[in-house]
Amino acid sequence: MTTRKNGNKFLADFMVNNTRYRKQFNSEIEAKEYETKVRAKLHRGERIDRDDKTLEPMTISQMFGKVVLNVWQGKANEPTALQHISMIKRFFGPNRLAHTIDINDLDNFYLHCKELGNSPATIRLKFATISRAFGFAFSRNWIPKKVLMPKLEKVNNERSVYFSDEEEADILEYLEEIGEHYFADFFMWQIDTGMRPSEARRISADQVRHDDYLGYVVELKAGETKNTEPRKIPLTRRAYIAYRNHYKKGKMWEHWTKDRIRTVWDKVKKALGKEKDRNFIFYLCRHTCGSRLVQRTGNIALTKKWLGHKRIEQTLRYAHLNDHSLLSGLKVLELC
Repeated sequence: MTTRKNGNKFLADFMVNNTRYRKQFNSEIEAKEYETKVRAKLHRGERIDRDDKTLEPMTISQMFGKVVLNVWQGKANEPTALQHISMIKRFFGPNRLAHTIDINDLDNFYLHCKELGNSPATIRLKFATISRAFGFAFSRNWIPKKVLMPKLEKVNNERSVYFSDEEEADILEYLEEIGEHYFADFFMWQIDTGMRPSEARRISADQVRHDDYLGYVVELKAGETKNTEPRKIPLTRRAYIAYRNHYKKGKMWEHWTKDRIRTVWDKVKKALGKEKDRNFIFYLCRHTCGSRLVQRTGNIALTKKWLGHKRIEQTLRYAHLNDHSLLSGLKVLELC
């Protein structure tokens, strides 16, 4: 028998007809039984099941490294996936064997995320990264079975808040007061283009051009968008001014990483008395753009195209009606 100790486990490692069979077990008896079973099946000419095939023990770090190369590298969501993976590896330990992770471990990770103050939406994103990675690893026979995922708290993704015109003015006034002119330009760019921060960080100045019909536009390439499809966004006057102020940087908004945004935004929240408002986040720039487009044009299809949504249901989340919208409806009906 070719069974040997491997750390706290026992490894069955043998060759039959130039094919290697390698699998790890909790006990020496299990390892020897595995080798006996596989050799007997091969001798009888029976099919080797997935669980009996060659398995090279793979650590979490090794597994995620290979999955990143195949799934996320070069994609718009790569930075987010890498951030999640870094946290996951810290929690479980980079040398933990991937196939030893089970639902009990994931329950503990869920509690850890809650203790850190992660919102249900953030936790779901992290578990989506785990599910995608383990599912891909299983499809490539890197691990013997899929990991069972725990049931997570349901998330209501519909936000009922966006920046009012008054809040926007207060934010810009405060940014000017503290000398955050660069961030103020970025803030206006985000509200008027509705771009995701990750998309804005990827674009370069040469992607802004003059269109004979639309005026100045920014063109996002396929690899720079969340849904991997290119899109063209017309620039408002102040978005164009923000571009002119920073186009010499090349990638105009690359500076504004999540941490740098958070540093300035925490100051904004404190100045506006919004420190305890968990909904008052920088990402509301995109939500504000979508809400204004729907409210001021009434055109869901336009908003969908502007924001780069794949499904109309995503756009409908931005269709929150304010009193002005209701008054417009009243005026239309009064004409009847």
